[in-house]
Amino acid sequence: MNPVKSAFLHLSAVVNKSKMLSAGVADVVLKFLQSEMPPVQFKLLGTLRMLIDTQVAAEKDFVGASLVPVLHKLLSDERSAPEIKYNSMILICAVMGSEPLHKEVQSLAFIDVVSKLRAHENKTVSHQASLTEQRLTAQS
Repeated sequence: MNPVKSAFLHLSAVVNKSKMLSAGVADVVLKFLQSEMPPVQFKLLGTLRMLIDTQVAAEKDFVGASLVPVLHKLLSDERSAPEIKYNSMILICAVMGSEPLHKEVQSLAFIDVVSKLRAHENKTVSHQASLTEQRLTAQS
């Protein structure tokens, strides 16, 4: 079995997400999110979603950790797979509840990138882009 896949399977079995955050998992995931391999990016975005969805206090672990700029890069990159774009937009919506992360999102003009994705050929991406644009507009 692929060692990266094995590590993620083991990681997903951990019950206490706050222990993962305090152990610095978010920082490691963000470093590897720069990977050019879509399957790895997909798994990493899923891990971040799990951490953000289950830990409201997670914002302190993501503020200043380059999460928002990395998501902006993934959304802007023409080579990013549709699944990567979709999950990146889901994460953007998830972090909008955090004031410092919300400010980062606004400072990087995500609305421009997301509005372009409304015309994406993948219907799931274009639909999520519409929802994300609504969220960004409503909270600006």
